[in-house]
Amino acid sequence: MNAERSSEKVRMVHGMLQEHNGMNPIVIDRDILRDADTDSRVKVHPCNWNGCDMHVGVEHKQVAKHLQQHHGINASATSKAAQEIACLWKGCLDSHTKPGNLARHILTHIEVRHICLTCQSSFSRDDAFRRHTTEKIGCQYAEVAISYGAEVQAIDTLCMDSGWSISQNVMCIPL
Repeated sequence: MNAERSSEKVRMVHGMLQEHNGMNPIVIDRDILRDADTDSRVKVHPCNWNGCDMHVGVEHKQVAKHLQQHHGINASATSKAAQEIACLWKGCLDSHTKPGNLARHILTHIEVRHICLTCQSSFSRDDAFRRHTTEKIGCQYAEVAISYGAEVQAIDTLCMDSGWSISQNVMCIPL
């Protein structure tokens, strides 16, 4: 399904659910449920990309997949020949980036932070945390805690019944 048709489908589902429930629903891709961690929870954030009505998973691969399926952006394009594109996330002042760097850039909007539990240093990317553990004496065996921005919500996947959870106001859509 192309990004334009996907966007139309999401708007329609979102509008119907909002009208039915009287509040904004959380609309996610069904694929996100497969990425649930061991306690059967998946974390999502509202997608603030140019009026998108969906929520996006807060893992790099989930953001990249969402950009591809719903916004038509190949988030794996990192070559020098790849055209830079503007970040259309609401309030972003970053003018242009390579499509291959866009998913990790969006994680900064979601406010994903990797915190060293040994020295409390905070990093926006997991590779920066890993580099920190190899370079800083005393942090080689450090564990990481991941914190998320205030808008991140945890969806309990055990409460999902056929792609819907009334108590969580969540709807999964297959794309």
